[in-house]
Formats: sequence, structure tokens, C-alpha cells
Amino acid sequence: MPLPRSDKTPATVAFFTGSAGDWGGASRVLFANLRLLDRDRIEPIVLLPCNGPIVPELRARGIACEIWGGLTEPGQPLGYLKAMLRMARFLWRHRVDAIHVNHSNSWRPAELLAAWLMRVPILTHYHTVNDAPAPFVALSKGIVAVSHYVAQHSRPDHVPKHVIHNPVDLARFDAARDIRAELGYGPGEVLVSFLGQVREIKGVSDFIAMAKRLPHPHARFLIAGECRDPEKFTGSYSEASLAAAFGGDTRLRYLGYLDRVEDLYRASDVVVVPSRWQEPLGLINLEAGACRTPVVATRSGGIPEIVVDGENGFLVDIGDVAALANRVQRLIDDGALRARMGEAGRARVEAEFTTKPVRELEKLLLSLRTDK
Repeated sequence: MPLPRSDKTPATVAFFTGSAGDWGGASRVLFANLRLLDRDRIEPIVLLPCNGPIVPELRARGIACEIWGGLTEPGQPLGYLKAMLRMARFLWRHRVDAIHVNHSNSWRPAELLAAWLMRVPILTHYHTVNDAPAPFVALSKGIVAVSHYVAQHSRPDHVPKHVIHNPVDLARFDAARDIRAELGYGPGEVLVSFLGQVREIKGVSDFIAMAKRLPHPHARFLIAGECRDPEKFTGSYSEASLAAAFGGDTRLRYLGYLDRVEDLYRASDVVVVPSRWQEPLGLINLEAGACRTPVVATRSGGIPEIVVDGENGFLVDIGDVAALANRVQRLIDDGALRARMGEAGRARVEAEFTTKPVRELEKLLLSLRTDK
């Protein structure tokens, strides 16, 4: 194990990530944490699966990173042993105090076995409910759950779970551009948006059904996200099947996948999150709040830990299209209500979902160093 150091020196933490870009909620959360870390307390080293667009940013910020590759699962005994030795050398060379694993789907990776044998504590991050964890999660000193809902429904029971909500990097959303004019819309039109995976579990059909219930001539209903082949990805929509679901309603529009989703949040008047599955937390609700955009969301999973019904948005029951339409109609009709809820959403994000979760993560990581 690394030589002991003073508690006044920053703790060196190796962050294993499953992607090299802001792809998906888990990656966005990790890189938001890294951007906001107090470097006087935590010195990060990011271990990436491959080269990617996040590398130049990390280096520009002075955050050490290394292209590690994928974690090594059991297979060839010699290769597994080499991976363990590689990890052991890395931990010793960098005097790593703790490891943060940003996913929990690895089975028995050699890297985590090496860390456990060297008594370097492992912290595993649950971004979704995990009721059938991989065996090596049991080696963790602790589990970060992104919501109370995730913590209550996840295993293993014997590993301590710490609820730390997702942080939002406000700088990213404060720099967002209003692309309303670029999309061809004027100030008199009300933009109601759906962002995320274009899948049935995300409530796409409920969003479309809701739009058709609202005859408001100045309302526009936008969907942004990646369409996939439903033959290969069950419950997904192709562009053709999505167009067919629109049924010729020209107020509905598919925008495709957007690299800068923050620009659509900025342009939108209302964001709808009609999820049909139990959302672990609902990052879209936080990101909309950062842009002062009120939300109408289903009462699923961890979403009620973000959205306070009637304050920064509205909550409805899963699948209740009539209630969804009613709440969206109220926001379409009342610009003052939209503004008031949008400001409340921003205030809630600033108070609870920016630096507060990052400080909680730092405290937890530092406690692991103390407990070694």
C-alpha cells in the first residue's frame, strides 16, 4: 500500500470512468464532479477506457489522465496477473489513497482485486438501481447512490450506502445559447421539449399523446435525442416510426441528437419528463432547473427528490396523460407561472445540486483515506 502522508495533503484518487466524453448521465455527473473538485483536498487521476473528447479538457484543467483501457475480467490467467501487477505498480507509483469506480457492471476485474489486496479503498458509484451487483462490488468500502430511491432498492446490503445527489456544473448552462431563432421559432411561440433517449420507457408516446390533447396554436412540441432501430433496441423509435406517431401534427418536431443540449434547455419554455420507468434521479430535471426552465415530470424513482410539486415544476402519476396535459397547459397559458417556477428551479439547483454534492463526495473520499 502507499506510504502514509499527512492528512493536510490532498488525497490522490483514481477515477475509473466508462467513457471518454460527456456521453450519458453517469459520464456527465463524473465530469461535473471533476470540474468542481477542490484540488486542495482531492488530487484526481482519471483512468479512461480510450482516447476521446474529454482528454483535452482534462489536460487544460490540469487534471491528470491516462488511457487505461477496459477493466480486465477473468480469462487468460497470465493476462489477469499482468493486469493486477500493472494496477499495483500504478497505485504505488502515484501513492493512490482511494479508487472511485463510476459504474458497477464489471464482474471480477483484476484492477479492483489488486486495489483490495493493497488495501486501497474502493468507492463504487451507483447511477441506477443495482439489485444484482457484480461480485467485486462487495470489495467496496462504500457505495455512492445518486438518490434515496437508488439506495433503498440496491444491494449488497452489507456495504454502506451514501446518498449523494448529482451535481450540475452551472458554468456550462450559464453559457448556453438560446437557439429559438435558429430553430425557426419566434418569441410568441411556446416551446415544450422532451430531451433524452427516444424510448418507450422514457414516455415518448405519452409526450406525443399529451401534445395532441393540447390544441394551443402557438405551442410547439420538440423531441431531442437519438433514435435507434427498434428491431435491435427494444422499445426504441426510428425516425420513421416517430414521424408516424406524430400523425401529421406539424407542431411536433424531431430535432435529432444534440451535442449541446443546454442550448435547447435555454430555448425551451417547458421541459417534460414523462418517464414510465423508475428514474434513478432524473438529471434532465436538474439541467432544466439550471436554465430556469420549469418541468412537468412523472412521480417516478428519485424525481420527487428534485421536483417539488407546485414549486419548481409539477409532478403527475406515471402514464396519466390527462394530468400531464393539464399541467403543461397551465404553464403554456401562464408566462408568469413559468418564470416563477423557473426561478425556483434555479434556486433549488444552486442550493442543493451544485457544490453541495461535490463537497459531500470529497468528505467521503477523505474519510476512506482516514479509515485505511
